[in-house]
Amino acid sequence: MKKIASISALAIVGLTGCASTSATSENANDPFEGFNRRMFAVNNALDKAVLEPVAKGYRTVTTDDMREGVSNALANLKEPVTFVNEVLQGELVSAGHTVGRFAMNSTLGVAGLVDVAGHLGVERTKEDFGQTLGKWGVGDGPYLVLPVIGSTNPRDLLGSGVDSAFQPLNYAQFEGDTEFRIGRSVLGVVSGREKLIETVEELREQQADPYTAVRRIYGQTRDAAIRNGQEDPNAYEDLPSYDEY
Repeated sequence: MKKIASISALAIVGLTGCASTSATSENANDPFEGFNRRMFAVNNALDKAVLEPVAKGYRTVTTDDMREGVSNALANLKEPVTFVNEVLQGELVSAGHTVGRFAMNSTLGVAGLVDVAGHLGVERTKEDFGQTLGKWGVGDGPYLVLPVIGSTNPRDLLGSGVDSAFQPLNYAQFEGDTEFRIGRSVLGVVSGREKLIETVEELREQQADPYTAVRRIYGQTRDAAIRNGQEDPNAYEDLPSYDEY
């Protein structure tokens, strides 16, 4: 699952490589490829100019333990979204585990900085409304690359909006709530990009057409996520190994 999570994060960000116009997959659901490649190039330029340097700076000024704590806390804040989606998918046992994880890590884990539940063997699960729609039989639609958002499709784009509504912190009112939400979002992007420093570098160096590689990875990993990680064992044989996340 580490490989799936890492590749999925990379594909969703979509800020990798340069846009070659020579390679096209005959079976790809990509009717807007011309537009998508242009947006891919824009996102790549933004990544090289802003995100990558910030991510490397973040790694430089923090320790492994500090970054792990930040990652744990950010993941803990997403547990309510996972819980709702597990209920909608009928995964009630997993939903119960998610509630237990959230309660334990939010208290004993000091607001989620320490993954106490994980140390006790209660694994973190990740579910979003795009996956829920997929399990309900809703098709993904055409592949899209949007500015800043990166790789997505109509089903996952709708799912992202619904997940925002599922997140209590997005509409809870408290002193400094706006600053907190902005800080959480910025830190989440930086933390996620830091995990992918080597992954992105490998993709840029080893793939002749990073656009096609990311498009393929995105489709494969979203399908695997809907199947709860039951991936095709040969799906990644032509790609470098990604073991972070």
